[in-house]
Amino acid sequence: MGRFDDLVFTIPKEFHNWYGFASPRGFFRGTTMMEKARVYMDFTSVTKPLPMEVPHTHHCADEYLVFTGADMNNFFEFDAEVDVWIGEDPNNLEMYTLTQPTIIRVPPKMYHCPVNFRVINKPIVFSAVYLDGDWSKINRNVDENGREHFTYDGAGVRRCVRDTSKECIYCGSCFSEAMKKKEEAQAKGEEIPKEEAHDTKLLAPYYEMAEKTKGQRKYQKFVYPYQPEEHNDDRFLSPRAGFRGVSEMENSRLWYLYNIVQKECVIGETHMHHAVEEYIFFTGADITNFFDFDAEIEIQIGETPDNMETYTITEPTVVRIPAGMWHGPVSIKRLGAPINFEPFYPAGNYGKVVYRDGQYIFEGTDLPK
Repeated sequence: MGRFDDLVFTIPKEFHNWYGFASPRGFFRGTTMMEKARVYMDFTSVTKPLPMEVPHTHHCADEYLVFTGADMNNFFEFDAEVDVWIGEDPNNLEMYTLTQPTIIRVPPKMYHCPVNFRVINKPIVFSAVYLDGDWSKINRNVDENGREHFTYDGAGVRRCVRDTSKECIYCGSCFSEAMKKKEEAQAKGEEIPKEEAHDTKLLAPYYEMAEKTKGQRKYQKFVYPYQPEEHNDDRFLSPRAGFRGVSEMENSRLWYLYNIVQKECVIGETHMHHAVEEYIFFTGADITNFFDFDAEIEIQIGETPDNMETYTITEPTVVRIPAGMWHGPVSIKRLGAPINFEPFYPAGNYGKVVYRDGQYIFEGTDLPK
């Protein structure tokens, strides 16, 4: 047992029945899985066309909707078309069609969804990144008299649709029934009337709305296509991608990189972050087969730079680094197949403190010029 075992969490296999999503998938459910964690996110591979969700908001936390190719060895090969609705007025949402790897920032109280994975020729990643320890949302409902009602839903409070005496375990069975019936009918050569098709009934009002708001681009500033970053560091796949906080999007509170490691190597040096915690994710490079992880990694963690403990990682893992905690370097001791090394920093600018030549030195992206 180490002093910092509570900061190193092996991501469990989450088996489910969600139509069109690879199973098992990886999920880090915030404080449910790690005390004091302030991030709630998944690594989900979409394998079939499907619609998802209805318009909702989050009261006080940013959410980031991430869409990338599922095989991160070919990160920018995105063979899909995804329609996403977003806006401040649920009756006047703008639709954005994604045809390349993209991240969308959803500020608090901003309506978003549905998401229609309209064309999926190759699996893609969909990850909802919620910057809080527990995920929650506010749904808007309109009754037959046109009156609005708002309901609260989220982790720990959602009930099973089939048995409300039980808590929802996100198995996906209720969501998948209608889509599976449609798929079975199509396999038999049967035609489902459009007025009875689940996806058509769900999406038709929003495509009508998209026609009315066509040409509006008020929320384009929240939609950021990832840019290829060419580099000469043979440790990592080139080009690589990332989202570099406020330098990419105004008011962003997220800074992170996808580093697809190509060889055994040492990454970084011993450092700490003075006022911001960091999360370091280690996953396989193919999210459709998330748990195919063929590597051995060592990471150093300690309260002072001269008193560090070594932790060994051999499975998909997240390491939480509290503010002021020294960590690094990361040593890739064995690499049977490429992995994704993903430093995840929930702040608009990245900064670190190193101890070098008897001095504490700050290095970061927001230094005065």
